[in-house]
Amino acid sequence: MLFFVGIVYLNQGIAQKVIPIQALNSSSPKEDSSIAALRVTGNKQLPRGYEKEALIALAHFPELKNVPIKFKVIKSFATLKTRPAFWSLFKPKGKRSYVITISNQTQQKLMPISFEYLPELARIGIIGHELSHVSDFSKKTAWQWMMVAIGHLSRHFMDSLEFHTDKICIEHGLGNELQTWSRFVRNTMHTTYWRGADFVNEANNKFERYMNPATIDKFMADEIRVPNSTTVNAH
Repeated sequence: MLFFVGIVYLNQGIAQKVIPIQALNSSSPKEDSSIAALRVTGNKQLPRGYEKEALIALAHFPELKNVPIKFKVIKSFATLKTRPAFWSLFKPKGKRSYVITISNQTQQKLMPISFEYLPELARIGIIGHELSHVSDFSKKTAWQWMMVAIGHLSRHFMDSLEFHTDKICIEHGLGNELQTWSRFVRNTMHTTYWRGADFVNEANNKFERYMNPATIDKFMADEIRVPNSTTVNAH
């Protein structure tokens, strides 16, 4: 059963080409010790052309320092998505590796919000959202993984999952960056509620799968009033 669910969940992403790790060029702003440390761990494969944004976002997730993560730039319907590496589905938590795909080609209607057209802060914010998935998923048992995979069949389960993932992103200190992404996608797609690429051809149905800007403001204010001890500030 787990094998079957794993195949469905990975959604044909197994044989995609890996983008090798690249160094930031010497003209890049000075990086802090967290970013420098991430580069030398040898378990991160960064997206060519977007190394800086990935490293800045990664610096907010110290718990992922030893977690293998591959970024891939590929043709994909969704702007970004996260999954475990295939065989990781059968490993215990703490032993898994993950793949984050960044789309460089999608249907015409979604091209204006493809990664290359995003402001830098929005890129960091949406990568932070995907890393929040990794942070959340890395704590789950195989049984919990199976429940999440089955949950992908329910729209309302996915609404709750993605909303919670945005909350994790804010708790890790990337609220401003997530806010930039949230505003950009809504302004560009001319919608108030963004439920993801799968719903791009559906009418605005008022389900808040991904947090609206006002909701992000509220959670950011809550974080200021009750600081999260795990938050890392890379700026």
